Amino acid sequence: MSNELEKLKILVVDDQSLVRTLVSQSLQSMGIRAENISQAPDGSTAMRTLDMRMVDLVLCDVEMKPMNGLDLLKELRCGHTMNASNLPFIILSGHADRGNVTVAMQLHADGFVVKPPKPVDVEKAIMQALRRTRPEVDPFSYYGVDTGTDYDKKVFRRLFEPRPEDLPDAPNETVTVNSAKPGAVLAEDLFSKSGHLLLPRGASISANQLAVLRNYSDRYGVQQLVVEKAVVVASDGDPASEPTG
Repeated sequence: MSNELEKLKILVVDDQSLVRTLVSQSLQSMGIRAENISQAPDGSTAMRTLDMRMVDLVLCDVEMKPMNGLDLLKELRCGHTMNASNLPFIILSGHADRGNVTVAMQLHADGFVVKPPKPVDVEKAIMQALRRTRPEVDPFSYYGVDTGTDYDKKVFRRLFEPRPEDLPDAPNETVTVNSAKPGAVLAEDLFSKSGHLLLPRGASISANQLAVLRNYSDRYGVQQLVVEKAVVVASDGDPASEPTG
């Protein structure tokens, strides 16, 4: 197992540099190479890291701003990074807040390590996470989990608020799942073949989510998307719809 451990790529997320150092030292004592350990001081930085680098596991604090650890876990589970939505994710926490534990479990966190982290606890949590059966890859099932943060309200909860009746509809077009581009904004609610809401109108669809729709077409039965037309600025300064041919 030691040969496998040294190849692991791990992201450590905590707003305290001392904690990041302690966790990194614990990982190296397990045989994990220092060059395979990435660090981030907050959830936003961690998101950017997960968009640029593939990792095998995340160790993450909860209490951070502007994006806390639960928000990062939700973004990951919803398929908003380049890493797999069911990536192993371990919570670092200085206290066992019941509300945070409940949300973490709803988001399929893989374990908890109490801060300050002890090497034996870090290793135990990692080994359990690696042996644990991974949650099903379904980035559409986590949107309804409420982390209770301002970030969650701004990014996710707004999508489920009633749309003002006087708000004009944006120009839209129907595209196939295979031709849809990551970042496209849905002009209509997206439902599975069984009638389950996958993504609400106004949500941007990610590369991971498109890949899931393509790879699991039998499960979701989604062949087409109605998306807002991309708008470009014409040479005269007026907006014009981007040609789709």
